[in-house]
Amino acid sequence: MVDLDNLVTIANSGKYPNLFNSSDVDNIRGIVDVYSDIASNNFDNGCAISNSTKKGNRYGFRYEIPTGISQYQFFDGSIADNKVFSYLKGFKAVYFQNSVFDFEIVDFEPIPLFSATIDAICELATEVTGNSDTTSLRGLLDVLENITSEEHDYEITSMIFSKINQSIRIGLDKKSTVSVSDEVFKYIGTRSNTKVYQNIQGLTYSLDDILDDWEKNSVQMYIEFNSTGLVKSLGYGIYPRWKKDAVHGTTAHDNFATYTERHQSHKDSVTTISNESKTRNWISTEWADEISNWENEPKAIFAALVVTADAEGISSELTYGVQTQIDKGLY
Repeated sequence: MVDLDNLVTIANSGKYPNLFNSSDVDNIRGIVDVYSDIASNNFDNGCAISNSTKKGNRYGFRYEIPTGISQYQFFDGSIADNKVFSYLKGFKAVYFQNSVFDFEIVDFEPIPLFSATIDAICELATEVTGNSDTTSLRGLLDVLENITSEEHDYEITSMIFSKINQSIRIGLDKKSTVSVSDEVFKYIGTRSNTKVYQNIQGLTYSLDDILDDWEKNSVQMYIEFNSTGLVKSLGYGIYPRWKKDAVHGTTAHDNFATYTERHQSHKDSVTTISNESKTRNWISTEWADEISNWENEPKAIFAALVVTADAEGISSELTYGVQTQIDKGLY
């Protein structure tokens, strides 16, 4: 269930005028009123906030989903059958804006990229977006699959579905430390003198310092496909490699040395992401200062920063929130 009392306390502290205030509490309360099952004891969720420089605030709630089967039920009640769903982890998060459903996020056990999974992803893209011409998406996935390496270099680990916006975002983890190939920039941006190419290349190269400290920081690539085709943008989700709290089903005292090491690693990563964001103007100084202190609040956690490059420049999205139970992450 959603701990509204804790949210009210955080908002009333006045410490986070940009990231969390009384308007956010009102918005969350409105969503809980409309979707009463979110507040049910059958749900074990906190509340996530997705704060976007382009799209404003969305509010997310997580709950358990079946695993080990090839079917998935979308928020609208429709059911899709696809082999990628057999890789699903046990939770999904659904996000709302102005009390209206916006998108849902699922995480996967790593799905390797090869011809069969590319076929399945393209089928799923059609299911979500209504666009049966997935040629452009398939082409980019083929590029990612064929990047020279001893093994498949990219694995799919998350997807963001929005049937209402007819959009699917695919999150890929890069297994090697080799830089993203120029072939990716060329496929999305067409030519090196276009704004799209230059912006996605510039953003990619700016992540080197974060990637250098790979033991603490993780970076996920995002590509997007919608009802009109492949979106000419490239995003990166930057997040701590380790969660703030003990792994679900364990406590800090089960292995206190490991917990202490990973807890500190998480804190160091949040500091790095906040500082890099401020230095590179990904987010405002006010946002960066507030997110760097966010986890001082009871049950509060930082999840990720997503930065996306397109022809217009760089947009950013912070995801953070409050857990219902402190030993569980948002996702």
